[in-house]
Amino acid sequence: MNGTPDLSAGLQLGTVTDPAHPGGTACFFADWRSAYRHLRDHLLTAPECFGWQLVAPQYAQICDLEDADARWAYAQQAADSECRTAQPLYDLYCAAVSQDTDDALVLGWYHGDSRLMVCLGTSGILTIFNQRTVITAFLPSQGSGEATRAGQQTKQPGDLPREGGMRAGRVGRRSREAIEHDQQLRQQREAAWSATQRLYYRVFKPAVQFVKRCHHQSRDMHGRLIRGDYALLKDVLPHLSQLKYEHWILLRQRCGRNEPALPVTEQASE
Repeated sequence: MNGTPDLSAGLQLGTVTDPAHPGGTACFFADWRSAYRHLRDHLLTAPECFGWQLVAPQYAQICDLEDADARWAYAQQAADSECRTAQPLYDLYCAAVSQDTDDALVLGWYHGDSRLMVCLGTSGILTIFNQRTVITAFLPSQGSGEATRAGQQTKQPGDLPREGGMRAGRVGRRSREAIEHDQQLRQQREAAWSATQRLYYRVFKPAVQFVKRCHHQSRDMHGRLIRGDYALLKDVLPHLSQLKYEHWILLRQRCGRNEPALPVTEQASE
């Protein structure tokens, strides 16, 4: 997976498990352009890229996530090569999504019809299929969707979607000192977390909360109707009280993830 990609061939798109068709698979994106946009907007853009590192720790061997310039350069090379140079990262992406669609099949965490199907796995990856082709796969609640759309409209070299819109956050009514104090306390608490706890509290739990907040239909600020396909999952996901850390560990084990069952005393604070 981490070897040198064959640049003489096009991007190898691959397939993932299709939960709605047990034993069947679906195309992982329709073409290299769609694959590239998702690598750029999700795996190579902060803060979501840090969530993907928790899902797939091998990511750090492919690109330096802490260096925004390195991520931008990787994205630029991918665009210039029609995504061929990004095959190692794309393979990692495909494998992680396929594992989560496997989970969705085991747990029944998928919903849809012949046109569109939505699923969620135990790593917190939300995947949407359209006629047995993946059209998006991302980590919910890892950034701002509005900033992503705004970033996609910019043409400034060196900018990745979302990052430009998130660097100057608003403080609001709380003082910056109070916010920094809370951040320090959270960092101290999270410093003792295991990799498993980080995946649950930073990725999976926010993803479930995102889905639970979704509506089947809503309207934007201009009154235009917005489809809420993600909300389809509300009908198949357990209640939040049944998805606490200890429950999640058991679900991961049920899906063959081989997660160690940690003592209750080692659980992080909710």
